[in-house]
Amino acid sequence: MPEIDFVVAWVDGSDPAHVEARKRFGIESENTHRGAAADFRFRESGEIYYLIASILKYAPFARRVYIVTDNQKPTLLDSFAASGLCAPDFLRIVSHDVIFRDTDAARPTFNARAIEAALWRIPGLSEHFVYFNDDMFLNAPVTAEDFFRDGKPVIHGTMTKPDKRRLKTRLRILSRRLLGKADDIRPKYRLAQEEGARLAGVTGKFLLVHHHPHPLRLSTAKAFYAARPEVLRNQLAYRFRNVSQYTPASLSNHLEKMHHGAIFEAQRLVSYIQFGSTSSQEEFLDTIRKGTTPFGCIQDMEKLPTELRDKLHAVLGEKFRETLPNYASSVGKIE
Repeated sequence: MPEIDFVVAWVDGSDPAHVEARKRFGIESENTHRGAAADFRFRESGEIYYLIASILKYAPFARRVYIVTDNQKPTLLDSFAASGLCAPDFLRIVSHDVIFRDTDAARPTFNARAIEAALWRIPGLSEHFVYFNDDMFLNAPVTAEDFFRDGKPVIHGTMTKPDKRRLKTRLRILSRRLLGKADDIRPKYRLAQEEGARLAGVTGKFLLVHHHPHPLRLSTAKAFYAARPEVLRNQLAYRFRNVSQYTPASLSNHLEKMHHGAIFEAQRLVSYIQFGSTSSQEEFLDTIRKGTTPFGCIQDMEKLPTELRDKLHAVLGEKFRETLPNYASSVGKIE
């Protein structure tokens, strides 16, 4: 089995320097949707500590974890090694300065899609790696084969039509035009995945991947961008998410299928909750307690009601108490 690294993109949006930089650059283009710069997208509630704890508990095969930041560092990161939970070099900080070196990337960047497109440029990164958003975590034991088989990524999702071939999209576009409204410029998750598939050469249905970790190969990204440098250059040109951008994981997934024989499999179950979700909160908490799904994701935790946030910290703290440093059972969090 090949060596596998885990990679996490992380930001502390409450850092005064980061806040000031966002205000200074603001919305730079009429094609940038204001939601891409909303404060809540950059808030941080300690989710990364649960992610690290989940990797230590459920993925012992991980070689190391790279945390990609803009010259920031999670306050309690060193506590994991200091508590003997991992080797001193298991958790490594990688600066945007490093992954964007020798490029024309817009800096500073507040754009996850630009950051994701440059992850393969991390020095020392293994050929096989798994990318996590910092609001994800492992919810049950996983194996290396859950992510890679015969050296190829194991890719899960749902085959779907391109957006403009869907009836509801056609009706929405027609309605906006009849009402004299401008085109929708929201950088939607679905559309960004569709664009990734298009760049890979897909013309029909594409694989829509939901909120869970993405297994990727360094050589696949490196070869594509060597042949199509303008794609990377355009992707890195936006400080904030833009409707013209693609999801790098989607690009990789479709390249892996078309050129390397990777197999697309059915969507995996994910324990997922976000602000405004209609799903049962207690049902979600129960899936975490019991580990009935392999992955979990808490989107926009800072937007959740205070009572629910407190419950989440208590449940996650208890779940990962053996791999969280300085865990305080009385308050259900690390201190």
